[in-house]
This record gives sequence, C-alpha cells and structure tokens, in this order.
Amino acid sequence: MSLGGLGNTIQVLSAIFSNGGGAGLKREIIIEGPTGKLILPVTPAKYTVGDGQKNKVVDITQVGEALVFGMPKARTLSFSGFFPSLTHDYPFVVGDYTDPSSCVEKLTEWKAARKAVRVIITDSPVNMMCGIMEFSYWEQDGSRDIYYTLNFTEYKELNVPMANNDKPIDDKTGLKVRPVDLDQKIKEEQSQISKGKALFQKACDVMDVAKKAYGDYNHWRRVVKSNNLKSLVINNAGKIRKWVIKN
Repeated sequence: MSLGGLGNTIQVLSAIFSNGGGAGLKREIIIEGPTGKLILPVTPAKYTVGDGQKNKVVDITQVGEALVFGMPKARTLSFSGFFPSLTHDYPFVVGDYTDPSSCVEKLTEWKAARKAVRVIITDSPVNMMCGIMEFSYWEQDGSRDIYYTLNFTEYKELNVPMANNDKPIDDKTGLKVRPVDLDQKIKEEQSQISKGKALFQKACDVMDVAKKAYGDYNHWRRVVKSNNLKSLVINNAGKIRKWVIKN
C-alpha cells in the first residue's frame, strides 16, 4: 500500500472511530453561516480549542518575577477532515452528503462575506460565534475526496456607541438613553433659560440684563454673545421669550 493510500485509510478509520463506529448517537459538527448551515459530512476525528489569557510576568525589584493576570484572549478552534466524493458510498457519513465542491464554495462564500459563523460540535462544550481565519483544501490519492483544514477565532460582538454611552436601549424609542453628562447639560441650559426669563421680564435693555444677571453692567458682552444678539440696546427686552445666561 502506498503512503498516500495509507493516509486515506487512516482518515476513513478515524472518521468511523469518531462517529462511534456506527452505534449510538453520532457526533456532528454544524456550521451556521449567513446564508444557511452546513453539517460536515464526515466528523473530524479531532478538534482543538485554544483558550489563552494575556497574563504577564514582570520583574519587581527585591521581589523577583511576579505574575500579573490579564484579560482573556479570543478563543481559537481548528480541525481537519475531508468532504467525501459522491462516487463513494462511505458508511460513516453523518452530515450533508453533497458534492465536495459545493461544500468548498459555501465555506469560501462565508469567509469572503466577512461575517461571523456559529460552530457547534454536538455532545461537546463547543458552541462558538467565530470568524473563519483560514480555509485550506486539497485533493490527494485520486479519490476525488477534498481534504481541508479550518481555523476559527472567536467573535465577540462590539457595540461601538457603548464605548461612550453605557446606557440601555429604550424599549419605546429604540434609542440609547442619553448619557448622564448630556442630560445634565440640557437640564442646566433649560434652568438657565427659565431663570433668565423669570428675572428679566421687566428688563429694558442688554445693560439692564447684565446688571440683573451678573451684578455689573460691564458684563453686557456675555449677554450679547450668549443670546446671539445683534443690537446692544433693546427697548422691548422684557418681551423676549428666552434669555440664556451662561456662568
């Protein structure tokens, strides 16, 4: 037997072994993509999950090395297998028995879509949202089976606005609740407007408003700037609906 034939035999025997030798429930690997799902026809004999953490070892004077715990890294998942050709009648096929080229096209399409996929390995802890980091495939032995290797990295959905606003979404409006600092600013401006309206109903001109607001006529420029006024003297100042007084 050639080395290539021996490799193919090992793959087949491994597939039979990983699927329980035909007895009981058979493990499946399900990949749910943006446009459907793919149940791998032949369950790989082995999968590997990497679960790292960004811990650091630092050197402290008069103490020596010390371990500083960091945040978890994104988990990784990898496995290898093959898509059986329809010209064979393998007894260990448990998933979608479809043309190998169709499987390759589907995985290639999902990778190119730059969207996350969910990988589920039944009867195991693996149920992950992932990005396809690498998909390699090839033929060997002239069997028309397509062999492949898949590498995934865990995907965590990030809500960018949450970086500046950790408020929840309002059920009625569908919008995020305003940050506290923005709410406070709006309340302060409304308070200033109400205060100005109450104090200056009897004001005659900008100078009068400055005197009432700041206790000094010399602050009339602040009143003009805050209210975007074009005239320094307003005979009907008391009729203005809103006066904005900024501290």
